[in-house]
Amino acid sequence: MKALILMGGKSSRMGRDKWELELGGERLLDRAVRLARSQTDEVYLSVAFRDQRDFGLPVIRDLEESPGPLGGLQAAFDFDSETCWLLIACDLPRVREEDVSSLVGGFEEGKDVCCFVSPLDGEAEPLFALYGPGAQGKLENSIREGRRCARRFLAGLDRVELEAGDPQMFLNLNRPEHLEELRRLEEVGVVEKEVEVEYFAKLSEEAGRDVERCRTSAATLAGLWEELRLRYGFSLDLPHVKAAVDDEFADWGALLSDGMKIALMPPFAGG
Repeated sequence: MKALILMGGKSSRMGRDKWELELGGERLLDRAVRLARSQTDEVYLSVAFRDQRDFGLPVIRDLEESPGPLGGLQAAFDFDSETCWLLIACDLPRVREEDVSSLVGGFEEGKDVCCFVSPLDGEAEPLFALYGPGAQGKLENSIREGRRCARRFLAGLDRVELEAGDPQMFLNLNRPEHLEELRRLEEVGVVEKEVEVEYFAKLSEEAGRDVERCRTSAATLAGLWEELRLRYGFSLDLPHVKAAVDDEFADWGALLSDGMKIALMPPFAGG
């Protein structure tokens, strides 16, 4: 088995390389490497096709420009098609050492992959998974046919699915607000609370309800929005939604508390 650390893509929404970000005084890249080394000494970094930087670790470059998230796995199998590849995205900092151990222990010979299923949306996570050699042929077919969605590719594999115990396990770092959510979780831990959420306009239609009481383990409004976005498949992203607490507009970094009343609103015509 070898491990491949995915470095976090272009990071356009974060505004800086995600692998350089720190949580708890540790860079995300160093954390991911540490997790990988708990299971194997053969750790590689997945980097872009033209990236020539020296990271102090062996790298596997994408085989083409902008291949998408499946490009790293494609290049890894091109490098060694007979091994199992443990993929760890560096921007999933809620993943723990015991989760990596569960992937390795849960893998079954003859299966394509062992992966976790998110408790928030019931979807399997493709960027923290252990892929067996049998997945390579299906990967090549998927890429050849222009099907590069990692989740859809994973859905078509013969897989072992594990249940994620932490509902925030796959909260990744796409935006600065997500970084603040994760830092708050590191500070206060995962504390479940009950809040009332009111949905307006398009959000109400997509959620199929106007108001609900829900339990959440998020620390901030941004974390709650991410939970709800995954649960209901909201088509809007965080910058296009406004949040209010007790009838006052609130920053996405606002801390949640038990019994809080929250309103979520999309843009309205006329401003």
